[in-house]
Amino acid sequence: MALYLAVSPAAVPVQAADEPFVATVEVFQQVMDNHLSKPSEKQLVQGALEKVSKLAREAKNVSLVYSPEDDTLDELTRRLSEWSAKAKLNDAILNRAAIEGMLSTLEDPHTMFFTKDELKQFQDGVENHLVGFGFRLRFQNGLMLIREMIPNSPAAASELKKGDQLQGVNGISLRDKTAEEAYALLRGEEGTEAVLHVYRPAEKRELQVKLKRAAITVPEVEGQLFSGSKVGYISLETFGSEAAFQFRDKLFQLERQSPPLKGLVVDLRDNSGGYLSTARDIASLFMEEGLLMHTTNRNGVEVQTWVRNGRDIDYPVRILVNEGTASASELLAGALRDHGIAQLIGTKTYGKGSAQQIVPLSDGDALKLTLHEYFTPKRTKVDHLGLAPDIQEEDYAAQAVRALHSLGVDRFRLAAENGDTVVNGIAFPAVEPLFKQDEAGNWLIRRAVLSSLIGETKAGSEEYVAVHPYLQTHPTLQLAIEQESPVLTYQVR
Repeated sequence: MALYLAVSPAAVPVQAADEPFVATVEVFQQVMDNHLSKPSEKQLVQGALEKVSKLAREAKNVSLVYSPEDDTLDELTRRLSEWSAKAKLNDAILNRAAIEGMLSTLEDPHTMFFTKDELKQFQDGVENHLVGFGFRLRFQNGLMLIREMIPNSPAAASELKKGDQLQGVNGISLRDKTAEEAYALLRGEEGTEAVLHVYRPAEKRELQVKLKRAAITVPEVEGQLFSGSKVGYISLETFGSEAAFQFRDKLFQLERQSPPLKGLVVDLRDNSGGYLSTARDIASLFMEEGLLMHTTNRNGVEVQTWVRNGRDIDYPVRILVNEGTASASELLAGALRDHGIAQLIGTKTYGKGSAQQIVPLSDGDALKLTLHEYFTPKRTKVDHLGLAPDIQEEDYAAQAVRALHSLGVDRFRLAAENGDTVVNGIAFPAVEPLFKQDEAGNWLIRRAVLSSLIGETKAGSEEYVAVHPYLQTHPTLQLAIEQESPVLTYQVR
């Protein structure tokens, strides 16, 4: 769900829609004329021919020969016309293969061809109106982890568990796939089925889980106050068309609920982006006026995008980020940091510093085309690099603890509830439990969370450490058992 400019140019069909390879021709000309990388004709033609030739060889055991010197659109369409009869492949399949071959040469996973149905699925995803299985992914250390089940969804009713590693869909490996490519494989029509290939680290075994896709609507914004403080929390799932309104309403509610608000934690982890206009509107809730980003096109022409008619705030902001924070999320986080409004806490972000535009084609198809690269107000490059956090922290719950520490919160209460880690009243999905017991019945806690809580980096190198020794050395650290579950409290001295 990439950032793309909310401007849709009129389609300019280059051939009559009944000609067999109109889609290939349209995509070729749009990419040649507009793509950020300025590809050559030969590059696109050879990519298309290679892909179609490979398809014919694998699907029909037919060898299709072409010249390495073929480098014009006319030569491409002539080859496709000849091959259509020879390989007995229908025009729709040939068009799709030729288009995918052209786009593969760009080395740009964000430029994508959509059929009419695929376009609707993509746009529904940006709006958080999903047809899917009902789980949320976390992208961590190159893995795709199931971090949360959406209630009343197919995933919630299945044998999937938090922490499962999603490795493939219908036999297609997700290894080295981008978030966008993974989501594309997970999407589909309501009622269709897919087999998910999963590895469960806790049991050291692989599973194949068959699930049926269902319609799911998820709020784009959730938020509340951390208990015992005047610090707010807002989680943003996507940058859809309603997200800015939902974010504004939730922020104003928190400001009215606890005047004066002392700080705000904005959670952009695993938010893969959306509309530029939404990012700009949310930024306007934090600054009256200011530069949002610089963009450059294929010819090096620079355009500045500004926030105007916004409002300033008088409290600090912390933004939680991880390697699933991409596109519009990186744009917003980078802008607020450059203006001194926010600090970033977590891990380095995804690194999608490009902007796309939806270009309509014939027959309802569309091309999502990369037109610009964007930079933060201070000209920090994002594309392929990501944003480094101000405070580095790998652990999901520890990121929230460090954010609260940096905002001056001095009382903490940590608990586990339904598999989540609860920090001062707000539940965060946990891949690994907060507490464990050893064979002797002693309580252990995730080392990273304890380190973030007491502000020490010497809590050991193990994933879990015993709580009891730290109760001895930190008098304001207390462990209690409530309803048979441990609760850890801490008072900063």
